[in-house]
Amino acid sequence: MQAATRHSAFSSISRLLVFLSPYRFWLSVKLLSTLVLAANDILLVYIINLLFSSTLSGDKAGLTQAVYLILAFILIGVVVNFFNVYSSGRYSAAVTRDIKNTVGEHINKLPISYMDSRHSGDFSSRMTNSMNEIEGFINNDFAALIFHIFRVTVCIVFMFYMNWQLTLFGFGVVLLMTFLSGAISRPLSKYAADVQQEMARMNTVVQDTIGGIHIIKSYNLVEIMYKKFQDLLGKLMVNFLRIEKRIAAIGSVSIFVRTAPLVGFFLFGGYLVSQGQLEIGALLAFVQFINYLVQGMGEIPNQISRFKIAAGISDYLFELLDQKTERTEGKQPQNLSTEAPTIEFQDVSFSYDGKSQILDEVSFSLEQGKTIALVGPSGSGKSTVFKLITGFYDYQGGCINLYGEPLTEWKLSAARTLISHVSQDTFLFPGSIAENIACTEDGYKMEDVERAAKMANIHEFIRVLPEGYQTLVGERGVKLSGGQKQRLAIARAIMKDAPILLLDEATSALDTESEKLVQEAINRMTRNRTVLVVAHRLSTVMNADRILVLNNGYIAESGTHAELIAQNGIYRRLYHNQAGSHAEQPGQIAQEGA
Repeated sequence: MQAATRHSAFSSISRLLVFLSPYRFWLSVKLLSTLVLAANDILLVYIINLLFSSTLSGDKAGLTQAVYLILAFILIGVVVNFFNVYSSGRYSAAVTRDIKNTVGEHINKLPISYMDSRHSGDFSSRMTNSMNEIEGFINNDFAALIFHIFRVTVCIVFMFYMNWQLTLFGFGVVLLMTFLSGAISRPLSKYAADVQQEMARMNTVVQDTIGGIHIIKSYNLVEIMYKKFQDLLGKLMVNFLRIEKRIAAIGSVSIFVRTAPLVGFFLFGGYLVSQGQLEIGALLAFVQFINYLVQGMGEIPNQISRFKIAAGISDYLFELLDQKTERTEGKQPQNLSTEAPTIEFQDVSFSYDGKSQILDEVSFSLEQGKTIALVGPSGSGKSTVFKLITGFYDYQGGCINLYGEPLTEWKLSAARTLISHVSQDTFLFPGSIAENIACTEDGYKMEDVERAAKMANIHEFIRVLPEGYQTLVGERGVKLSGGQKQRLAIARAIMKDAPILLLDEATSALDTESEKLVQEAINRMTRNRTVLVVAHRLSTVMNADRILVLNNGYIAESGTHAELIAQNGIYRRLYHNQAGSHAEQPGQIAQEGA
């Protein structure tokens, strides 16, 4: 468990039970019917005792009454059991749904900084493995624990009422064995949390293997990945065996708990009957009570073990839910200032780890309708600028203004509606082409989708597909080429029609023909928009209004293409390094109509 703080089992379960509060009625039905079933078992045995006594004494009226009572209690048990099972189904499925909804919603609200520090396999493990265990606890284990505790309590009361000497004889033995069972089960909560952690790591390896299968095969990494999987599986088995060993020990103790007292009860009870201090019917009823008692005292440690396992898994789940989410409050300006810069950095500093500065007092402003390009060596902080503008990370120093308002005062969702982002690594959802272009929850018109596709130079490709715009792109767009995916991403940005456009290395990984088509689409899209572009191929940003050269976290140079070439600095060196390969290729960010 990441940064785990072990809570007490009761505090973890109490947090879990909060999800039950909307279903108090059905939970009450479950608990009440559980108590009635437990009491029904006890009363039925006691009435059978009366049946034996009436039979032996020849009391026909008492015998008839006992028979009717037995039939009545059997009928009550059947009816109450129905409501017990039905109520469990009514609330357990709903509670599981609510927990999954809460976790899913929380994951969507987590900051990118947290998401980047975790693997997707960790999240899927919490949504599947953890939820299965918790559902089992809510549906069965919780009520079973209450059932056995209540039945044992009532058993003890009746047993003392019938014969206190016989009760005390075996009660001490049962308590001793129960204590031993509890001691054995104590580490189960920790083991359960360790199992969940190893399962999350194993899910991570599986997802990495599936997602990177082409690289794994081409680089002959199959054995290495399989070895990783085997190592994690081995650790998982160690923790599983620890749990099973403990449960087996508890089971063995439970067998002794069930059998040892019965031998003593039969011997001592037989002696009391022979002395006339106990009726034979009472002895038979007493034996059944003892059976309930030892069954309960054997089951209670098992249920407590399940309780501890559920607590450990709840800790694992709540560790995620305790993570701070992105802010949802803030300004939603209706009238955007046209006088203030669209984007303004004022001495902005940022570090991912709190040690190395990625940005060091960076300042620049981007006016409405203008284009600024960010260039520089790898790791100079270019893409980090985009992450700060979109609110994915919080900067540690300075201020970022959006339309004259500090970004920290904006509602993040409101700020993001103003920004379209096209990155080098295009993510596509496993739906249709139309759905990926529209990318909206409000529905869409096909004519708008087609218009965006035409502007993105992808319409002709889509039109000749057998299913057209309804063609499924496959998981992460595996059925499309890099250039096709990039043009779909541009169509998506056009469809959003946001005034600010962020382009992050949008053409760096494309072949010449694909780059030409993508660059033409970018030129159309950037008209009348405020554009900030990160570029690897400097030929694509030669016409930008201003080029900022980032180096070691600060702006080393600033100016137009011509001005920077004349400065004979970093930009000129980067430009001439590319002159033989990319610099002469066609396609630049055009400012037509800007």
